[in-house]
Amino acid sequence: MKKTLETLLIFILTLSTILLTAAYAENAPADDPTTARAYPYDVDAALGADIWLNAFDAEGECIGSDYVVFNAAAPLKGLGFPVVFAGKEENDQDATVRFELFGWDTNEKKTLEGTPVFSREIHFNGDTRDVDLKIDDKLAAGQYLFKISQVTGQGEWTEFPAHYSVLPSGEISYSESTLLYGAKGRFAFYADFEATDGVTDYFKTLEGKSNQIDIQKEKTIIARNGDTPHEIAEFGILTPEIPDGQVLYSITLANAPTWNNTNGDSDASFTVYKWKGDYETSVEGNPVASVEVLDHKDNSDMTARFDVALRYGHRYLIVVEPSNDGKIGYWEGRDARPDGWEFFEFGEELSYNPTLKAAYAVVGDLGPEPTEAPTKEPAPTPEFTEKPTAAPTEVPAVTDAPAPTDVPVVTEEASKPVKTEDNSHGGSDDKSGPRTNMTVPIIVTSICGVIVIASVVAIILALRKKK
Repeated sequence: MKKTLETLLIFILTLSTILLTAAYAENAPADDPTTARAYPYDVDAALGADIWLNAFDAEGECIGSDYVVFNAAAPLKGLGFPVVFAGKEENDQDATVRFELFGWDTNEKKTLEGTPVFSREIHFNGDTRDVDLKIDDKLAAGQYLFKISQVTGQGEWTEFPAHYSVLPSGEISYSESTLLYGAKGRFAFYADFEATDGVTDYFKTLEGKSNQIDIQKEKTIIARNGDTPHEIAEFGILTPEIPDGQVLYSITLANAPTWNNTNGDSDASFTVYKWKGDYETSVEGNPVASVEVLDHKDNSDMTARFDVALRYGHRYLIVVEPSNDGKIGYWEGRDARPDGWEFFEFGEELSYNPTLKAAYAVVGDLGPEPTEAPTKEPAPTPEFTEKPTAAPTEVPAVTDAPAPTDVPVVTEEASKPVKTEDNSHGGSDDKSGPRTNMTVPIIVTSICGVIVIASVVAIILALRKKK
């Protein structure tokens, strides 16, 4: 009898251990306690398949990529995606994707000219969940640029679209003051940090940015109309008066063409002046802001973000010019022109419109406006005793531009990856990581404890009775 009771007790204890282990394994965090996973997107919202990386040049090489700039508040241990969509090898649509991380250096161009501190390539054969990119040696806290590029070229076209890879889009919880994305869109990713006491948000405000402004979603001002491109020489954009309590945050020439130029010399400068009634008087004033867009890729959005507050109560003239020898332009937009917008070429008002987008930021009351510095006095005109003999040179004529390449399109709607309605990570109000559901292990622990105690009492009573 005693042996039987001892055997029964061992069995009960073993079963309790198994149940406890299973309960805690099911609800344990994906990472160890020294790691904090930060989700910059809403983990409870559905993910979309919108950030396509399969853009190709004339030779069929893939030039599709996107990036995000973030500022890590603690040492960085890894990055990842809830899902990456991709074609299947059986359809000749599979794709290899390169993931690179660069330490920040002044601006995007200079940063990307450096050597990545982390790089990995993954071949995708169909949609893949939980793409985890662990960094072997953790990186110091600081600002980084995370770039994702498709490596696989166009390949042979069949009845399906070419090789493709797509990053998930989601409801991003941060403004561009904290996460600055590239031209393709705001993709959903996560980051693993070293768990650090006192850190409540592992994504810090970017260097030189302010988290006191509320950047609004970019809106289309004028949609594209057909396939008529215009090459930029001296292109002027006149804004309407900026609404009260807002600033103009960015201007975008959508899908701006470079006539298939891929050698990196399609750059453009955006110089901003306060509007003073006419074009000539305005450009004679002091610029209030200046932005340069470097290495613009053919048929991608060309966006100028302004760090200076283009504040409410004013109209602004934005002059766009090529800043090197590479061609750059814009697509003609629809005829309907919203009130207040005007467009110029060499100071002459245009009758047609560009394809244009803009974003504003809500800032509230900025207080008194700084006094504008006076422009320099023009130098006195020298007096000539005789008329010059050489005739002035003529302004060079702008030649017709060749048709740029079109944006690659997906020909089969059925081939587009299906949007993900579920997320395997679960939800959380805490941006540093999802909460762990402890209800199940607590209940199982209680049940196991009761079983063990009852078993021990029964054995003791049985042994006493035997004596």
